[in-house]
Amino acid sequence: MLEKLKLKINKLLQNYPKFLAIISGSLCALAFAPLNFFIVLLISLPILYFLLEENNSKKDIFMRGFGFGFGYFLSGIYWIAISLLVDAQKFAWLIPFALTIIPGFLALYFGFLAIAYRFIINKVCLKFHYQKILILAILWVIFEALRSTLFSGFSWNLLGYAWLFSIYSSQSASLFGVYFLSFLAVISALLPVILFDKKTIKADKNFAFIAIFILLINFTFGFFTIKNSNIIPHSQDKIRLVQANIKQEIKWKEDERYNNFLKHIELTRSMPLDNVKAVIWAETSTPYIIENDSKIMPLLKLAIPKDGELITGGLRVERSNKNEISKVFNSVFMINAQGVNATYDKHHLVPFGEYVPLQRFFSFLFIDEIIDKITGSGMGFSAGNGAQTLEAKHFTFNPLICYEVIFSREVVAKNQHPDLFINVTNDAWFGNSSGPYQHLAISQMRAIEYLTPLIRVAGTGISASIDSNGNIVEKIDLNQEAVVDVELLKKGNYSFYHQYGNISLIFIFILIWFFIAKNFIIKYSKKLLNKKCFK
Repeated sequence: MLEKLKLKINKLLQNYPKFLAIISGSLCALAFAPLNFFIVLLISLPILYFLLEENNSKKDIFMRGFGFGFGYFLSGIYWIAISLLVDAQKFAWLIPFALTIIPGFLALYFGFLAIAYRFIINKVCLKFHYQKILILAILWVIFEALRSTLFSGFSWNLLGYAWLFSIYSSQSASLFGVYFLSFLAVISALLPVILFDKKTIKADKNFAFIAIFILLINFTFGFFTIKNSNIIPHSQDKIRLVQANIKQEIKWKEDERYNNFLKHIELTRSMPLDNVKAVIWAETSTPYIIENDSKIMPLLKLAIPKDGELITGGLRVERSNKNEISKVFNSVFMINAQGVNATYDKHHLVPFGEYVPLQRFFSFLFIDEIIDKITGSGMGFSAGNGAQTLEAKHFTFNPLICYEVIFSREVVAKNQHPDLFINVTNDAWFGNSSGPYQHLAISQMRAIEYLTPLIRVAGTGISASIDSNGNIVEKIDLNQEAVVDVELLKKGNYSFYHQYGNISLIFIFILIWFFIAKNFIIKYSKKLLNKKCFK
């Protein structure tokens, strides 16, 4: 079976190697939400493996990796282009660039991954499948980490999220994070390369059996973690989620803003507020500058429960001595009967959406004109100081605004362990695409990694209550107007990942690397020791 596959791939390689790379990369999108077809990875990654088996020129190897990456991101984040249709008259011309430049830039990571892979294979003279698979898996994680860090970072659709097809198989993220799940996904997807190869040597077979055993342990760990988890609601306390389902096209229109604001208040008060300890509105759901002396404060207080707070997204400003706006922040406000009790400012901003890198040259690409419409300041958002824990009357929480939730190591500051995360967002930009579903899945992974419940409220999108095992307890579906009261869940113990982060994963990779290349390392070390400088 594998030999026939190899023959077909080789035939395609002769005529359409780059096309095959793009198609195999595109298949990976099916492994993520909302479809969660993990099985497609058993096809797409072996194709990539065979594409990189050919010891061709560096340029050819790079282009095969680049082609795979281009397909991976084009099919995975195509929905970015949908945001440009909100104001089509002004921004529709950017759609071809959004569908080529963004996937093309991100595909560079796969191109360099392919080069690094072939370099190591050739340099260390690795011949066995299990050695190559381990190297590819380690490099995959390294380049995912680089993609999540460099140039502001973009941690969307890390391969580890594909494991969310099974909540049991995802629980080991509480030990080593989503990057470990990416590593495990590459290993799992490439097992057919060994299992269906008639010429497989004993070492490869042993590796396959060990890998399968680890996968069983991973599933078993998840099963008993969930079975033994003690998630108990906090008394009769409730949190009210308000999803107003306001279309992006009318969200900021001058003649609609006030009605949209009143709609949130009316929805909040549509049911009794008994036992409700907090009401949560979405990102920028209050479409005005929020200040304690604001005219809108009396209206906001109508949505505050008697024994709790209103938590809402909105705009915060800092003023100069002349009372002119000097900075604007995309913020979360906690408001009680006395007024604004605490604020959090979004610290990881969206390039070209909330601020413009090299604004002097690229200001015409500033897509989010909300600031200018509301404040008249004509400036981008300023970044906040980082993760922050706010203390409500009945619980503590870390606010996460929009895509801040995708950055695994930025959701909590050192020595913080909030009772829950609150992710306010607005996915109305992306219509009825896979984007909002992927965003929800990412939120589930944060809850698992930190063993901390997560409340997600979207202007429109998918609002949800997620427990500390990543299970969706309650949700409001995409493009639905609704109000739902969810039980107040609180944190579990510190997770291993929370305490030790990626350090343990790096240690594991070092051990694996030594195991793969120990003969090369020993031989090279002896050569170094024989040099005069060591005598």
